[in-house]
Amino acid sequence: MSENTAPQRLPLAPAAAAVVVMAGFVSLFATYWDDAWHTDIGRDDALIPPHLLLYGSVAVVGSVVAGWGLRTLWRARSLIAVLRQPPLLVAGIGGLVTLASAPADAWWHEVFGRDSVLWSPSHMLTVFSTLALIGGVLAGLRRAVPLPLWWAGGALLLGSAVTSVLEYETDVPQFGEALYLPVLLVASMYVATLLRALRPDRRLVAGAVVVYVLARLVISALLAAMGRTAPDLPLAVLGLVAIDLPWRRPFIAYAAGAAGVVATTLLSTGVGVSSVSFDAVLGPAVVVLIGFCAVLLLVGRRARGAAAVALVLGLSVPLLLPEPASAHDPGQGQVVGTAVLTAGSDGAGTMTLAVEGCAKLTPLRIVARRAGQEVSGPLTPSPGVCRSTGRVRVDPAGMWFLYAELRGPNGAVETWLPVEAEGRQSVRQTRPVYIPAGTARVTAGQIAAGVGLYVIGLFMLSLTVYLARRET
Repeated sequence: MSENTAPQRLPLAPAAAAVVVMAGFVSLFATYWDDAWHTDIGRDDALIPPHLLLYGSVAVVGSVVAGWGLRTLWRARSLIAVLRQPPLLVAGIGGLVTLASAPADAWWHEVFGRDSVLWSPSHMLTVFSTLALIGGVLAGLRRAVPLPLWWAGGALLLGSAVTSVLEYETDVPQFGEALYLPVLLVASMYVATLLRALRPDRRLVAGAVVVYVLARLVISALLAAMGRTAPDLPLAVLGLVAIDLPWRRPFIAYAAGAAGVVATTLLSTGVGVSSVSFDAVLGPAVVVLIGFCAVLLLVGRRARGAAAVALVLGLSVPLLLPEPASAHDPGQGQVVGTAVLTAGSDGAGTMTLAVEGCAKLTPLRIVARRAGQEVSGPLTPSPGVCRSTGRVRVDPAGMWFLYAELRGPNGAVETWLPVEAEGRQSVRQTRPVYIPAGTARVTAGQIAAGVGLYVIGLFMLSLTVYLARRET
């Protein structure tokens, strides 16, 4: 192609990128607000405030990207020329899939039942497409744009990727805690690699990490002021700044970044800042740290091989002991009434649950659930009054969800309440009694649909990898 016919690349204006970043942080807050809403209140309809705030912020981002595309089309006078601009194309595809993920999620729950597992295919599609959207926006910026805007954009990219471990950071894990560190490592290293490819600057990753941590502090403060459950302080990602130190070779820098994340994760779990237990992260952490030491001792290709082996082994350790999902809310279906629940913890592992207002309901059992664990006991009716009580013994660590399972005229129903097991606590609330949804046996159709959604999501990630390779 001659120089005269080559399509000119029209970068995204810094002001437009700033709007994307601001709206993106609003959507990040809405995501944590939504998670806290489901933990504190339970399931609700699609028009709850955090959902509306999330939809609105995504619409703003989509409008900016659409404006970027129209401006490029006006300048180039050719749709083909627009499609041949990778940053705009990736951002546009990411935006379209992000918008489409909301009806896809509604379809998933309508066909296969409601669930609260973040890693379900319809939920992760949103995460993957958002990463493509933000990656495209960052790739569309000129490298000469002031560094603070890059820091903010990188922080938003990191926040979107680390959303994959949100349930661990909000103390409502659905899978075994041993998966926390491997997923956090993959997410953080993905972001660091993409940022360094888009703009080679030794201050970029560290700046993005600092802005992200500050944003999370603001999110936690806002949620606490609203009386909602706030996430852990994001100290685990601070170690990623080690990647920007003056290492001799790039692969040593990446190994240092991974080791830094491992070190700060161990620190945060060891001092109790993280909801994840120290024992859960120790195994993969030791393997990755040993691999980093090998990288420092070895030279050249052998060091690269040691880094790759350490990463693979460190991420595969938890897979040797897989644990099933155990959602704290396996799917709040049709509400059939209400009950007054009184839950308590003595701080030593004994948890109690009392259910009042149970007319025409036969008590069955009390169930405590957390991170693949399930402890149950009898739910015994009190003579002469409409009240049932139960007691279970659990590991006195973290938040547990106490369920009362009952039987009504039309079958099984349940209700639940979140309780912290680490201290003495008593909680009394009026909660909905509902028919469980999303607990049916997994079908071949659900597996096929889930695989299809994950394939689309992985395609979104491949687009950002394409951008990184193109910009390197």
